[in-house]
Order: sequence, then structure tokens, then C-alpha cells
Amino acid sequence: MGEVVGSHSSPPPAAESVPDDVLAEILLRLPPHPSFLSQASLVCNRWRRLIHNPNFLRRFRAFHQTPPVLGFFHNSSEGALFVPTEGPPGRIAAETTSLHRGGDDGMWWFVGCRHGRALLRSVDWADVLVWDPMTGERRCITVPNQMQEADYISNRDAAVFCTASGGDEDGRSGPFHVALVFTIDNGMFACVYSLQTGAWGDLISTPTPGPLPCMLFDEPPALVGEALYWLVNGSRIIEFNFSTHSLSLIWRPSEMPATHKWNIRVVSLEDDVLGLAFVKDFTMHLWAREVADDGASNWIPRRAVEMDNVLPPLPMVTEGSRRRRMVPVWISGFSEDGNMVFIGTPAGIFLVWLQTLKFKKVSDESLLIKTIHPYESFYVPNGGGKHKTATVGARLLGQVASEVFSAHSDGDRAGDNWKGEHKG
Repeated sequence: MGEVVGSHSSPPPAAESVPDDVLAEILLRLPPHPSFLSQASLVCNRWRRLIHNPNFLRRFRAFHQTPPVLGFFHNSSEGALFVPTEGPPGRIAAETTSLHRGGDDGMWWFVGCRHGRALLRSVDWADVLVWDPMTGERRCITVPNQMQEADYISNRDAAVFCTASGGDEDGRSGPFHVALVFTIDNGMFACVYSLQTGAWGDLISTPTPGPLPCMLFDEPPALVGEALYWLVNGSRIIEFNFSTHSLSLIWRPSEMPATHKWNIRVVSLEDDVLGLAFVKDFTMHLWAREVADDGASNWIPRRAVEMDNVLPPLPMVTEGSRRRRMVPVWISGFSEDGNMVFIGTPAGIFLVWLQTLKFKKVSDESLLIKTIHPYESFYVPNGGGKHKTATVGARLLGQVASEVFSAHSDGDRAGDNWKGEHKG
């Protein structure tokens, strides 16, 4: 991609005679990764005006439907880190290194990402931070006293989510909330903070059925419909319905083989049902919790993916006279829609597209990373906000612009090809 020094230059000659509505249709077919629209907005003032139009951005999100995975966050001894899945680290990585909490324990720990926002917590769970990596906007929230007094840090977790209308594909324009869930003795508790009102709702509680207390797994929850789901011990799952303000426990499938807790995830499947993913040896299994009209539910096996047939050959070690794999593969994280999974192996972390079974290596440091938090987002104009970093200056779309107008002359076919070639 060419690079030209200057600010807003003249558009390519072929673009000058193209009406705004036609140009918008062409720009609509740029790949969904934010870098394309960001660079296109630098071509000239006209392109910038079209791209920053709220109606165009809504159409762009609707056209591409699923926001691309830009990378993932993970916790380390140095604090939170960002690893891009495509291209250079860019602004998000720079913003991540700037995260710092005042006081002696000045580190923020990642809890999860959803709908373009990231959620972090202080070491002592006294505060949580809602952060928009694309704009730099941050909101620090004090955690309720009841949660700070929980006995064990593994007994609490949180999630950020947006209650957007159906027309908001990436959930950015809807009201955001933070849900906290924790357990003490034989009780489950939850409460929700509204970023719109700036206040916590009522504390919701329910006794834990049976003598076994709930211990939350240290893994991100799944958002399905109007409920969040967390894995807990004893083959159970906490369901928190934030619409009905209710807490309950559901059982994992009894047929599920014994599996290390690192290798189990609750996920949202594409038809908006609760899914359960787990790895046994080198096979990843996907189950779905299907609910009948009468309310009865049942776990149904959906798919089994043999990672031996998907990933490249993994390292082998010699044990006596036999050679074997060092350790099985494990689940490191899932995309929000459940269509992409990050698989940890002794050779690194791989991103696997479950629809096509294509893969891409995204990190060499799998043994040092237990859980990753994939970050997905479309383009957001005027990124940087109050924590603005240096922008990409005068990088123009000379080459890409030529390809765009070439695609226009060839019809929508080329645009559709771009859309398919830049997954994630």
C-alpha cells in the first residue's frame, strides 16, 4: 500500500465524476477491518464526509454484519497486553500500555470484552474500568461493598454488555451495563450497573440448591439473549437473566467426559442458543442447549472438530521408545458469535474459523497465556477521544483507491471478494 506525505489530497481522477451515492456504495464494500475506512477517510474531505456520515456507518455495519476480530487482550506480569491478529499493533496497543490505576496496586486486570468495550478490574476488586479501545473513553466504577467482601477472589466475576436495539449491529449506540456476580457460602448474588444512569441496581440473591457451594471458573461468561452464563464447579452453570433479574443454576450435559476446567467454555452459538465447547485430547466438541416450546431443555451434540486435521503438526517429545505430543490442545478464547476459536498449543496460539476450518497463528507464547479476550470492532470515527494518541498522519489510499474504482468498473463481484478475503 502506497504512502504519500500530506494531509487531505485530491481524490483519484476517476473518483471526481462519481456521484456521492455511487461512491458510498463502493466504499461500503471495503473490508470491515477499521484500518481500511480509517485510511480511506484521509484521501480527501469528500471521502471523509461520506465515511463519517452516521447513516453510512450504520449501512457499513449492516453490510458486513459481524465486526472483525482486531486482536486479543491478555493479562501478564507486566499488566494487560494487546496482541493484534492482523497488521501492526497500532493505537489499541499504545492505549493498552497507558492503562494505569493510581495507588500501590496500579495495575488493571482484564475481565472481558463485548460490543466494542473492554472491562478491567483492580487487583483488589474495589473498582472496575469500562474502556473503549477505539476512542480511548474510560469510566471507572466503584464496586459495591458486598462484592468487595467476598471470601475468595475466584468467587466473583463481571461482564460488560450493551442492550442495543436489533438495528445496531455492533451494539455501540445502545446503553451499556456492567454485571457483577459472586457467591458466598451457599448463595449466589448479582447486581447491574448502568452507565446511562451512573448507578448500581438492587442486589439480586438466591440460595444455591444442594450442599455444594458454587465456585466460579476464572473464564469469561457467554451472553445469550438477555442472559449471561458462567461456568461453576460441580458440572453446573450460573444463569443470570438481567431482564427478569433472576439467578439460577443449570446442569452441564451428563454425557460430557471428564475434562480439565481450562478446556471448557460457555459460548453463544450462531442461532442465539447457549453452547458448550470442550476439548478432549485433540478433539473440540460443541454442544447446544436446545429449549422446547414447553420450556424443557436438553443438551444436543452439534459438532466435533479434529484439531489434528486442522492445525499444523504439533511438537513431539520422546518418552522411552515412543514419541508423543507434549500436551493436548486447549481452548484459549472464543469470538462473541462463537464462529472463531483461539486454540492454545505447545507451538503457539492459533485462530481457527469454525465455518471454513482455516487457521492462522497469532502468537508464539501460548504456554504463558491461559485466557485471552478477543476484541471485535468496526471503524469508529475520530478515534482517540480524551486519551488521543498520534494518528496515522498522511497515509493515503493511492493504491487502495485505485483498486476500489477498479472494483466499481468490474461490478460488485470484486467487492464481495474483498469481503471474503479479509476475515477477522
